[in-house]
Amino acid sequence: MLRLLAFIIGYAFGNIPSGYMMGRAKHVDITKQGSGNIGTTNTLRVLGNLDGALCLVFDCLKGVIPALIIGAVFKGSDMRAVYMFYTAFGAVIGHDFPITMKFRGGKGIATSLGLFIIAYPIIVAPQIAVFLIAVIITRYVSLGSVLCAATFPFMAWAAIVTGHTDFTMAQAPEIIALSFVVGVLAIIRHRSNIKRLATHTENKFSFHHKSKEGK
Repeated sequence: MLRLLAFIIGYAFGNIPSGYMMGRAKHVDITKQGSGNIGTTNTLRVLGNLDGALCLVFDCLKGVIPALIIGAVFKGSDMRAVYMFYTAFGAVIGHDFPITMKFRGGKGIATSLGLFIIAYPIIVAPQIAVFLIAVIITRYVSLGSVLCAATFPFMAWAAIVTGHTDFTMAQAPEIIALSFVVGVLAIIRHRSNIKRLATHTENKFSFHHKSKEGK
């Protein structure tokens, strides 16, 4: 029941549509421009670099803030790390499938970064490196995101088994399984991008405001 409660709290935070709200503040409906996605990439391309950066931060914090709250509530509990994980996991699901947006959410990368920060801080730098190297070399944001999603569960597994997390070995199978769910879900959310990458029709990233690139 406490796992479910933690998940629901995270899901509620994940329902905050950062990009959409920022667009509305400027009288722009980002669901009707660019790719129509409410995530960081489309926010950047429709609203500009500053708003895109802010959206990244806000979407990341949707996973961090509720997890820290749960962590404070269960301070001293041997299940604290598990409850924090479920909260951040709930935020990812809430971001991907928000009731507030009729279940049409983002693709989960920025909010998953919040989960990394909470559960696996040691893999944050390697994950960012994977993303940046892929984007710098290819200029495909989607490829960087997919590679992060594909490598994350294995990095998470390595972090747990080498003792670089707060999870016990008894908790490891459950957390690793959910980490694979996060990675697979992110890949599924990028399936249209993967098809375009395979056919060489995916648009490349540019800092140019309001480009026609889509993600």
